[in-house]
Amino acid sequence: MQQVQAIQVQGHFLEDSAKIGQDIHYVLRVSHAPQQEIFFPSINQAFGVFKPIKKDYFPTKTGSQNISIDSAIYTLRQFEIQDYQTLRIPIAIQTELDCTLVSPARDTIYLKRLMPNAKEVKIDSLIQSIPISPLKPKPDLRNLTLGAISLLITIGLVYWMLGNRIRQGLKLYLLWRKNLEFRRTYQRFMRNISGSSKGLQNLENAASLWKNYLERLTDIPFSTFTTTEMVDNLPDKRLEKTLQEVDSAIYGGNFSSKTLEAIKVMLEIAETVYLQERAKINQEVKRS
Repeated sequence: MQQVQAIQVQGHFLEDSAKIGQDIHYVLRVSHAPQQEIFFPSINQAFGVFKPIKKDYFPTKTGSQNISIDSAIYTLRQFEIQDYQTLRIPIAIQTELDCTLVSPARDTIYLKRLMPNAKEVKIDSLIQSIPISPLKPKPDLRNLTLGAISLLITIGLVYWMLGNRIRQGLKLYLLWRKNLEFRRTYQRFMRNISGSSKGLQNLENAASLWKNYLERLTDIPFSTFTTTEMVDNLPDKRLEKTLQEVDSAIYGGNFSSKTLEAIKVMLEIAETVYLQERAKINQEVKRS
């Protein structure tokens, strides 16, 4: 029994205060006779409101006065909002018949608050200080579905009534855009045509551009035709003489003022074909 009385158990927190959920460290120190068996609690048991995380045990040390010291540090956490909590962790000593629990004095740890005590907070002033965004009405799925169906029906009716005109209008727009691009490029070549090698190259580029443009307009392969074949497929009295003049300059180097005149005539012919194609599309709209 004297062995029990010789045991001294001390337990205390290393921190004075801690936040909710923060690691807390509790030191348990026992001094006893060397022959006495001491058992520290495991972390698998509950310590009131404190949740054990781990236990660090230190080996027994025996001093010159024949007193052994065992110690351990428990890492704990707690999630209560009370201002303070107390704790004492008992140790078990082995006796002849059983084990006896010996507890240290209770130690206290205080709650470290990030906000003032809730009792001191004025709820009305807190609510007034919170910015409130205006509520946006949630879209009604039924109304969205009906709106989408109505839109599709409207588009379908418009396309059914005006579909041909819309398609023809698109054709006219694309035709106009291609003509605009052709004229810009062709006239740029025209301004740089001369009897020099570079000028004759511009003449050849203009002629090639003109053939490709007419081919896209009429779906007739003018770019692969000879002069005779082009005259046969494009009824214009000026065309044969004009093409001969251009070929004479390109392949024979016979550049003159007539060459420049021929290039202008080719532009006029291309414009005539463009207007004819527009007239065909407009005629289709009237028939529909």
